[in-house]
Amino acid sequence: MADELGPFQGMWEAWDEAHDEVTHKPLAHFRRAADIQFDELEEHLAAGDSKAAAREVADIISIAINTMRWLGHTPEEIAEIARDRAEQRMKGQASAILDKYMDQYGI
Repeated sequence: MADELGPFQGMWEAWDEAHDEVTHKPLAHFRRAADIQFDELEEHLAAGDSKAAAREVADIISIAINTMRWLGHTPEEIAEIARDRAEQRMKGQASAILDKYMDQYGI
């Protein structure tokens, strides 16, 4: 079994059975699915259930992976994109990214 996505490989493989359906969804499907998961995350946090909240975060990661599938990327490409993005965009720039979000979006 390939393991390009590390601990997230199982998420990729779990959705293989619905590959065709996932790749034919509109982009709005993924945005709405993520919104739903964030709502559920907030509900679990409000109830003090951090384990259930963490499961919702895993669902959000699954949605992100499926969005990459929708874009036509393979697990190998996703892993490369993630490594490159971390190295080129995030490493040494985390504070600046947070500042940008505060300055531009107030968050």
